[in-house]
Amino acid sequence: MSSANLQKYLQEYFSMPFDVRKELHDGNECYFSSPSNEGDMLFEVNAYIQNEIRIVLEIRPQIHARAMLESISGADNEKKTKFINFLNSLRSKRVSVDLQINGRPINDEELKSCTWNNFYCRLTRVPITDSSEPCDLFDVISEWTKQAVCLFLCLLPVSDQDEQTGELEGSQYQVVCNKYERSPINRELCLAKNGYTCRICGFDFEKTYGSIGQRFIHVHHIVPVSMIGSNYQINPEKDLIPVCPNCHAMLHRKKPPFLPDEIMNILEKRK
Repeated sequence: MSSANLQKYLQEYFSMPFDVRKELHDGNECYFSSPSNEGDMLFEVNAYIQNEIRIVLEIRPQIHARAMLESISGADNEKKTKFINFLNSLRSKRVSVDLQINGRPINDEELKSCTWNNFYCRLTRVPITDSSEPCDLFDVISEWTKQAVCLFLCLLPVSDQDEQTGELEGSQYQVVCNKYERSPINRELCLAKNGYTCRICGFDFEKTYGSIGQRFIHVHHIVPVSMIGSNYQINPEKDLIPVCPNCHAMLHRKKPPFLPDEIMNILEKRK
């Protein structure tokens, strides 16, 4: 697996540039990934597989991340709650979480009020996949690196601008994420709550297609993005639902789109 492939995957998923390098440590191929920025001012994810059974991700601030840490310390309750929810979504996937802030373990309640001067986060999962079929190590590394990046993007400032990524404004480092409909954080939180089965027709891609269908599903906004105000905060559990491509297309057969219950009623009547 090349670092260039992982870089391409992350850049396509997050719609922002990434720096990725591969190094050998203690016999493990380690993939270091970080959102591109001048001056090492954000965070870095180190992903590796141990003994072919354990995926490990270590997340640390980069060397000049003081502005980012100040921004995290001052994050509002909504960002901190989203971070905690994402942590819990990882735990629900049988990920062991070791989060230390300022050199000591910290619980979810303390997260809401503590000052971040430094942090270390280690995510571990055994086995690396739930599938009984042979797994692609690239899929494993890329999926869990994505999860680790999403986790810490929860805490950082978000802008709706598309063309800038990493703009230093005063003492605060502005991280630019995607707009509502493409937010990877909201998507992951929706899927952590609802799973990858279509909520309308019940179709499960993995059950039908095996490993190539794993983690494949569309995510639909119940309220169209065009009708969402600029200050509206998406609730991933209530505003988004997983749907198969067929049901997604049917939802958008009129404007405004059908409600999920309307499509479910149509299916029910045709049984």
